[in-house]
Amino acid sequence: MKRSTKILLSLYAFIAVCYLLFMWIRPLANAYVSLVYRPLSQLWMRFSDLFPFSLGEWYIVAVVIVLVLGLLVSLALIFVKKIRLHGLKLYGRCMAWIACITLWLLNFHWFALYRTTPALERYLSVSDRSDETYVSMLEEIADEVEALEPQIRRDEGGYFRFSTDFEQDIPKAMKAAADTFPELSGYYPDVKKIHFSLFMSQSGTLGIYMPMFEEATVNAHLVDAVLPYCYCHELTHTRGIIREDEANFFGFMAAINSENPDIRYSGYLGIIEYVLEGIKQVGSDYKDRAKKVEKRFVDTIWSDLYRYHEDNYWEEHEDEVIIPTEVVNNVQNTVYDTTLVLQGVEDGRRSYNRVVEALLDYYAEHGTLRITKTQ
Repeated sequence: MKRSTKILLSLYAFIAVCYLLFMWIRPLANAYVSLVYRPLSQLWMRFSDLFPFSLGEWYIVAVVIVLVLGLLVSLALIFVKKIRLHGLKLYGRCMAWIACITLWLLNFHWFALYRTTPALERYLSVSDRSDETYVSMLEEIADEVEALEPQIRRDEGGYFRFSTDFEQDIPKAMKAAADTFPELSGYYPDVKKIHFSLFMSQSGTLGIYMPMFEEATVNAHLVDAVLPYCYCHELTHTRGIIREDEANFFGFMAAINSENPDIRYSGYLGIIEYVLEGIKQVGSDYKDRAKKVEKRFVDTIWSDLYRYHEDNYWEEHEDEVIIPTEVVNNVQNTVYDTTLVLQGVEDGRRSYNRVVEALLDYYAEHGTLRITKTQ
């Protein structure tokens, strides 16, 4: 056996052993993230931040190209007897090393983070999550949105448009929230926009955390109203907070406590989609109050709610669609849901919705969703 083969197999074995140990021994995963991952990720992010484009995106593109070209060359080599065996072996070794590097990055930059103690356990205790708490929280959100409305700039169609340079204020919002939630402290890289954003739109994806290079990336085709909260959510992932409900919670808290009205508006917009679902479960004693709050959202924020692209988006990009949108959406949902389940998130993509439970627990304890100086 060649030395390079032994090294490769040893690396595969090391990755597998670490994956299993992180899965079985939570204190070990906690120690790894605290002592190894966090310090190194700060350096890794500074490196990836040197590039204006997403290294993770182009890494994926490069792997796909190598895979496709390699298969084509391998098929061609079948008819060239003299170099056939050597060529196939070379292609096999190349793909084995690419797979090893990819698994290493995914395991130590992504999978391990799922095995740590949930960050929210350090800040929240489970409340009774009563209808009274839920409706009161809804009313506070409605009050905040109504107070923001005069500060929001809208176009002729009534849609939100930026009135500030929100991107420079996003790191400030994240660092300000770190005074209350120390996990949010540290270096924040620039959020990068994905080049192949049409594929993200087809799959219904707003943003992606690229674990290979510790990058926060977003769909470049989103409307203004969605972007600031999406930035906060994806940047939360760069802090090692990998669970989606926690990224929703911490991203929301950073957004709504920002001094920038555009960021605050986007934060409330991003979370209202989740909290409105709960109205269906409200008991009869509070149903009328909840419906009144829902009507207030209709009057103030409804034009931007559930709207992720410009009205003529799909017509403009119709000729660019290579794979049918339904196929892209189904494949992405299946792959991502399966990945989450394999990492211990039993409810998969539905875990996003658990942010409402976290908000209820926070509201029940503090009587507000805003961060106060006494906290």
